Amino acid sequence: MKRILVLALSLILPSLTCAQEAAKFSGPLAEMMAGKRVLLVSAHPDDEGLFTPLLAEVCRFNGATCHMVVAADAKSPGCIIPLKMHDLEKCSSMRRQEVAASAANLNASHEFYGWRDVLSPWNDAGLDRNIHEWAQDMGGRNKLVKRISETLEKFKPDYLLGFDPRHGTSCHPNHRAIVLLAIEAVKQLPTEERPDVWLESDFAVPTTAPPGLAPIIDGFGIVRWPNDNVATTWYDSNFKLPNGRTTWDYLVDVLRLNSTQFPDVATGKVTPSPTPEHRRVPFVKLADINPTQRGMCESFTPEFTRSF
Repeated sequence: MKRILVLALSLILPSLTCAQEAAKFSGPLAEMMAGKRVLLVSAHPDDEGLFTPLLAEVCRFNGATCHMVVAADAKSPGCIIPLKMHDLEKCSSMRRQEVAASAANLNASHEFYGWRDVLSPWNDAGLDRNIHEWAQDMGGRNKLVKRISETLEKFKPDYLLGFDPRHGTSCHPNHRAIVLLAIEAVKQLPTEERPDVWLESDFAVPTTAPPGLAPIIDGFGIVRWPNDNVATTWYDSNFKLPNGRTTWDYLVDVLRLNSTQFPDVATGKVTPSPTPEHRRVPFVKLADINPTQRGMCESFTPEFTRSF
């Protein structure tokens, strides 16, 4: 009997050890970025939200060195709708403080480029206008790319994260523009110095979501961009970290810290709690898409942005 028990344990224990080792990471994205240098390039304060579960895992618990760029932090109109506050400079100041708190919560550094938060239609024409206005403000498109190049040269990332520039997840042209410019900067690096680029590719367009997706999005759920067949790597935000929290909890942290944008979450009136299925974040590789592809936002452009 004792011999049988020893034999059984010899078979079970190695499998338990393998399971424990497998649970060290949520999946392939976290495993590959562990201990590496990870750069998030975004347009606005609060854009880090959907990247937060991955960043919390790799930056806080798996030794990655992480840095966040926020490009369009100046003259922010982002407080007009949620707070009915029209002081753009005050809004920008408040939102910069929120980013600082969010970065600290992720054990990440951060920097601001001071570009204007441009208002333009949320479609391809708006994207073109967005880049044109930034270029006018900053002295030319080459100056925009050069600014990103300075960050790349200083931080030397192994991985670069950003929104999928084909649609920017919400079709906001700022989201698309900053990543397209970042890709230009990456392509100017020697091949051996270029970071791997992974792009978050969910669907989060307000007011124009298909009926089947609208209630999920309204409940803070995450869904893949419709009818896009590009290979997808999912990050599972249900993953439990060594401190007992899930990586989704850190996404909720970010929403609370960005209180100018999510006042109901910040006050506790609303707690984002979609189903586990809709807590998974979709990523695609830059190598698998055409980043300059047009047309994905044309049928989803929110009507209220057409007058911008």
